[in-house]
Amino acid sequence: MKSKNWNAVLAALSCVGMLVPQAAFAVPAGAKLSDVALHENGVVFGQVVDAQGVAVAMTPVAIASGGKEIARTQTDSTGKFSVSGLKGGVYQVAAAGHQGVYRMWAPRTAPPAAQQGLMVVSQGDLVRGQGAIEGHFQGVMSWVSQHPIMTAGLIAGAIAIPIALTDDDSPATP
Repeated sequence: MKSKNWNAVLAALSCVGMLVPQAAFAVPAGAKLSDVALHENGVVFGQVVDAQGVAVAMTPVAIASGGKEIARTQTDSTGKFSVSGLKGGVYQVAAAGHQGVYRMWAPRTAPPAAQQGLMVVSQGDLVRGQGAIEGHFQGVMSWVSQHPIMTAGLIAGAIAIPIALTDDDSPATP
């Protein structure tokens, strides 16, 4: 009977894992923080460039704190952007294939090594492997690679639920 209780607990935990939003995992533990100095009125300046250093024009830039988006803007024709009204703290910045974690300092409080703005290097559509994956299977693999937590939850549920539903009360055969 104890085994059946554990199976039910594992099945319930697997289901809860599928319901947890991905935003809860937006900042990985041990992520490297970069220090950035805010200017007067909590303004941060930045520029988005591609891997070759060419400005990325008219691309959205989102700034979040604690998993909640607090600002969204768009780069100009030279890839530059600015956001005002920020306070000192840790922020996640996402733009065109880039996600970074930055510790932004209130005006005149930043350490000497802090950057005066953000240089966001866009990875664009980075392909990490090549192969002959085509058609529907390519769409499924794309979804799996973009949603690793959801995929892990589905796999855990697929394993745990049948185990929990198995009747362990039957005697073992010799």
